[in-house]
Amino acid sequence: MMSKILPHLFITKIIGILANSKISLLKNLFINLFLIFYKPNLDEALDSDLDSYKTYNEFFVRKLKKEVRPINNRKDCFISPVDGEIVDHGFIKEGQLIQAKKHKYPLKELVGGELENRYEEGYFITIYLAPTDYHRIHCPYDGNITHSSHLGESLYSVNKKAQDLIPKLYIKNERSVLSVDSELSDYALVSVGASVVGSIVPFWSKTHGSSRLELINNWNEGPGSLSEVIKGQELAHFRMGSTIILILKKANLFNLDSLNEKKLVKFGSELISLKT
Repeated sequence: MMSKILPHLFITKIIGILANSKISLLKNLFINLFLIFYKPNLDEALDSDLDSYKTYNEFFVRKLKKEVRPINNRKDCFISPVDGEIVDHGFIKEGQLIQAKKHKYPLKELVGGELENRYEEGYFITIYLAPTDYHRIHCPYDGNITHSSHLGESLYSVNKKAQDLIPKLYIKNERSVLSVDSELSDYALVSVGASVVGSIVPFWSKTHGSSRLELINNWNEGPGSLSEVIKGQELAHFRMGSTIILILKKANLFNLDSLNEKKLVKFGSELISLKT
């Protein structure tokens, strides 16, 4: 299959260099092509002046006006950490999650053995971010980050065709893992990289334009004194696009009927709430 043959890491590196180029002609070409193909709603952007972005990547991870993504601050609900589409959800059974309704993959390999027992009876929600989606990742519920790590090496595409054709896709790709202790339910947030996703940048990274190795070290070192997080706070951003997997520890507490495959979700809106 072509997606297994292509040198993903090399392609990603080259595209990353181009996407971070400050050459105006190149930057404007990439941005205009994106506007033509994907037609994003620039009225939502905090800064809609395209000339203010120094690189294509700065434009791609543009921030939104606060009023276009109001945060649901009810104490009984988790919000969606991203804009995207729910592509899979279900109980973790015998340490296995499901991809594309047919491929099983192990929790231990997804989050690392250190967290396996913590979430073995949990529930997972997989959200795919299309190129048109807002690409910053936010805290779904107040808590304290107790674990942070970076895993994986490959960078396959994670589009729907790849999800269907490549078994164990999410544990092959580079990903970051955050485990959060929370009053409502402890949870893990897995951010999965993909083809042309140069990096996943944590909010505590202090170096602008950090290299891939520096970012991996950032994830493995964790947030330090910044471990306390609140609902809606930015946790990270993709330098292109990809997938989020939210794992809830206490699945039996929640109303799961609100979750449907192909459901579109927006950051800040209710994703799942306690049973009434």
